[in-house]
Amino acid sequence: MQEDPLKRSSIKNITKTLVAFKAARLSLGLNRRQAAERCSCSIRALEQLENGRCNYTEDRLKRLIENMGMTWPEFLRFKDSPEKALAQIDAYNQERTLSRKPRRNLYKLVTKEVRAIRVLRKRRNISQYKASEICGFKECAFGLIEAGRTDLTENKIDLILRSLGYKRQDFDKIVRADIIADEVISEINSLLELLDDQALHTILTMIKTLTKR
Repeated sequence: MQEDPLKRSSIKNITKTLVAFKAARLSLGLNRRQAAERCSCSIRALEQLENGRCNYTEDRLKRLIENMGMTWPEFLRFKDSPEKALAQIDAYNQERTLSRKPRRNLYKLVTKEVRAIRVLRKRRNISQYKASEICGFKECAFGLIEAGRTDLTENKIDLILRSLGYKRQDFDKIVRADIIADEVISEINSLLELLDDQALHTILTMIKTLTKR
């Protein structure tokens, strides 16, 4: 019988790799529930993993990392100094607004502007980690921006657009549109994967009919 790679252990063993895993999750702006949904596992399983109370293989860890939205090479950079990465994320999250409102990272506000930034990043086919690097942000910045956990100011928008090679009109076009086409297409593709061959053929016929109008 094959051993479960996330089988609970009676010995707590928080390794450098597990500290890096937690830093990677937080840098993407994900809480455990959100990460568990992406990884198709339970919140409890992730909690046990990060607390060093379950066994795991490198292959299993790699799948979890990639499902969360980070490439394996990017994760390996966290492993170089995971404690430093966690400290940077903690410092970033503790920034307060001048009006002394509740910490921005305590609540989520995914505006259409945030969604537009996510779309433009994905069009460049780069990860949140890479986008942060290109823009000169801390490693966790883009993850927190796209999760709606940090303010997206006009100056920050201009910097992101300039760094990713976009013009302001590219951003404004998405924000002003009634729907964000990229998101709709992504959702349709996800639903198509659930259909059988006959249903796919029916959908294809419908799409061909619509495009001829």
